[in-house]
Amino acid sequence: MKVDPVSTSAGEDRKQGSSKPSALSGTKRNFSDLLKQRTAENRSSSVVSGEQVYEYTVKPGDTLWKIGTEILKEDPFKIAKANGIVNPNLIYPGQRLRIAKPATTPAQEVTASWYGREYHKRPTASGETFNMFHNTLAHNTLPLGTQVKLVNPRTGQMAIGTINDRGPFIKGRDVDLSYGLADKLGLVKKGVGKLIMEIL
Repeated sequence: MKVDPVSTSAGEDRKQGSSKPSALSGTKRNFSDLLKQRTAENRSSSVVSGEQVYEYTVKPGDTLWKIGTEILKEDPFKIAKANGIVNPNLIYPGQRLRIAKPATTPAQEVTASWYGREYHKRPTASGETFNMFHNTLAHNTLPLGTQVKLVNPRTGQMAIGTINDRGPFIKGRDVDLSYGLADKLGLVKKGVGKLIMEIL
């Protein structure tokens, strides 16, 4: 039976967080002001135990916003905080920026739900437009742009997805899949299920 690609009750759970604007949504124009405010509020390091630190060298034409949202697929506020940057307009070619990402972790079991038509073409936390047919998913802590391999242990179906959003907003759920990804993993009809997730 053909399943109409609309949000199920699993996707409805996202409504609990729908009143909260995404971290990056609509902030490009006032990025500098917001960055100064956040820096004043919290000056502690963003590097935590269990993370690996990488370096990126600023190239001509780069902006901190571009580096974060387009090149590294990482929250530019997090990059600024990790490097003590208060004014994003003062970065320069040749400058080395430190970016912390989670260390490689073994595969783990996660509880997954999915969302679809209700959020189609709406902005995600990464700044990208949500496309319900693309292989994307939401996670609350992994860096935006992280790729993961997902396996349905019940059916053996496997797919690779990219984290571009935040969620789920229901306790006990670990990831929220796009309709397209849920379909590849055999979770559309069931709505919620267990998957094995490995960070790539």
